[in-house]
Amino acid sequence: MKTREKILKSAWKLFAKDGFEAVSVRDVTQHADVNLASVNYHFGSKSGLVQEIVVEAIVPMNKQRVLLLKKAGDKVGGVENVQMQALIESFVRPVVCPEEYGGCSDMMARLMARYLIDRDYDVPNKVMESFGDVYQIFSIAIRAQCPGMHPKKALEKLIFSTGAVFMFQSFSGLAAKATGNESALKVDDYLSDAVAFCEAGFKAE
Repeated sequence: MKTREKILKSAWKLFAKDGFEAVSVRDVTQHADVNLASVNYHFGSKSGLVQEIVVEAIVPMNKQRVLLLKKAGDKVGGVENVQMQALIESFVRPVVCPEEYGGCSDMMARLMARYLIDRDYDVPNKVMESFGDVYQIFSIAIRAQCPGMHPKKALEKLIFSTGAVFMFQSFSGLAAKATGNESALKVDDYLSDAVAFCEAGFKAE
């Protein structure tokens, strides 16, 4: 394995486990068994390394969103025929089920927390481009299901949907403990209900 891949593999594991702020460059290089200067050589700085991790986490997620919507479209003769519930699930499922495409739930949670804390955080160009690909195909499907909806409003509702499902996943365990019902959270047990909830909100004026 090349030095760059070693660094990325170790950084991914440590950042997902302990968070971006708690892990130092030295922690990463010691875990990867490479010299300290190699991070600066390959990534410029810790910030550059974090940016690369963001790309490795978010770009595959957005590719999965597009893939799921296209698969749903193949079943019904095109993405413009995909019903709202399947459309929303295609958008939110990759966020809460990243293991399905080789991602990591812990890393996704760390990234969500990072963007909530620092809203001015610089988003890598590759990530922005991947979001552009997502919104381009999803806008076709949304316009077909919600004629007349302004693109800005459609984007807002997609974001609301993602936030609602992710927050449910994050806090339902705590709520279950508080009410004395500590049964394990299973994605398939709640995702369809959460998506149906978001569908109703999506169609609301």
